[in-house]
Amino acid sequence: MYPTTNEYKAAVYAPTRRVTARVTVDISDVTAEGDVSSIATTTELASISQKAQVNNDVYDSTYHLATLEQDRFKLDGSFSFPDSTAANNGETGFVSSVLCGADGVFSTPQTIAITFGGLHTSAGVTVTFDRFGNEYATDFNVSVYNASDFLLESVNVTGNTLALCPVFGQFESYKKVVVTINKWSVGNRRARVLEVDFGFLASYDDEKLIYCGLIEEMDMTSGSLPSPEFRFVVDNSDRLFNILNPAGYVKYLQQRQEVIAELGLEITPGVYEYTPLGKYLLWDWTSEEGSLTASFTARTNLDLMANFTYEQLTASAKSLAALAIQIFTACGITNYSLDAALSGITTNSMVKATDCKTVIQMIAIAGRCNLFVTRDNVITVKRMTFGSAVDRIDFDNAYNEPKIELERVVKQVDVTYWTNLDTAVVSSVTAAGVDVGDVLKLEGNTLINDSTVALAVANWILAQKQYRAKYSVNWRGNPSHELADVIAIENTYGADMNAMITKTELTYQGYLQARSEAKGGVN
Repeated sequence: MYPTTNEYKAAVYAPTRRVTARVTVDISDVTAEGDVSSIATTTELASISQKAQVNNDVYDSTYHLATLEQDRFKLDGSFSFPDSTAANNGETGFVSSVLCGADGVFSTPQTIAITFGGLHTSAGVTVTFDRFGNEYATDFNVSVYNASDFLLESVNVTGNTLALCPVFGQFESYKKVVVTINKWSVGNRRARVLEVDFGFLASYDDEKLIYCGLIEEMDMTSGSLPSPEFRFVVDNSDRLFNILNPAGYVKYLQQRQEVIAELGLEITPGVYEYTPLGKYLLWDWTSEEGSLTASFTARTNLDLMANFTYEQLTASAKSLAALAIQIFTACGITNYSLDAALSGITTNSMVKATDCKTVIQMIAIAGRCNLFVTRDNVITVKRMTFGSAVDRIDFDNAYNEPKIELERVVKQVDVTYWTNLDTAVVSSVTAAGVDVGDVLKLEGNTLINDSTVALAVANWILAQKQYRAKYSVNWRGNPSHELADVIAIENTYGADMNAMITKTELTYQGYLQARSEAKGGVN
């Protein structure tokens, strides 16, 4: 369950509540950040400046460092003394060696020149200055150059008051971006730049956001592999997302641009506490000309893994954890989490050509793990336990009494293990005291290579299938619920029923409603 304050916990189930939504889309060139070949600046303050950090997606400094600048050496506890080793100062970004005058003007403009290996296109550049201290360049310029160092476009910004400032322009086929700072918001200070993004952040709230919806799901046996999907619809009356609009955004949209979704709950009048609905990757989009709206679908890294192929036809002994890391690395994915138990299970790694998404599923099953994606877009392979309930759904918050279905009884589980890609043996386990029921067969997982692992997997599947009671609840919803949370569900006929959340559907259209599915045992 996502951690929230006590005020949030009280407000989410209050008789009346106010909810808002916020969706932020990073309309940037997704290939530019990884293609930076050099970052050149005017003279930087060597003791704390780290210019390489202006390209690492961190937007705030770690400390408020005391330096020899006017009012930046206050002994009031808000400042920290910098370390002589720049790396120990955390996030600092670019810090100029020279100070501006009392009027904020730099006698020598401060510049950051970022050069790429190839050509890139974006609908502008976003520059993040010193958000920690709320200082920024009031007058600055962004220019882009082609491969021949010819100026393609130049945008002057004057009178800026934003510490995170988007600069819009038709920046097409550029190989170098130069940010030139002419005037600072506070006199006698150094220029500070934490980040330069090659695009801009578009944020949509209740003023422009018409609809958003999330579906996330988990299979308790990892037998199916659903990936979270987030959809949202925005007002397009300004036609910025029309494909024929030459000044629009469509030509700058790319798959894999980051989408951050949040739901806010009013905890005191005018004060909202936000919980994440997830970090997603833009997948597809369309403009509805007749309704003047634009619709977007976003997914996760798990879907990207289907585009990569893995094949291993000869034995290569390693742990399931090592194989999983190999697969994630091949897909260029770094945001994953593996259960420590995977390090203690060995496989010969042999798989006929298949996509990497399927291989990760095979690893999860062989390791007796659940596979799901967290709200931070972290692919998680973990053994989940049926613990105590972390929250309760009662009749006061449900639109009707939860629907309960009993899934079919499983009598036996057969798991095939493979000594090589052509030789297979079946191991079976049978449920005690069950004479009539289904027989489940797991046949194609070639990462299971001996009877010990096969029997362990069979027993795990059989145990998971004992959670036969499937609850479906249409209710007001709590955005802090996450997959695999155990919740208590009110029951007309007796004590609450505990169940593990396996599916969540959240819908926001100016108000929030939810549908949750959970599985529990049969009392």
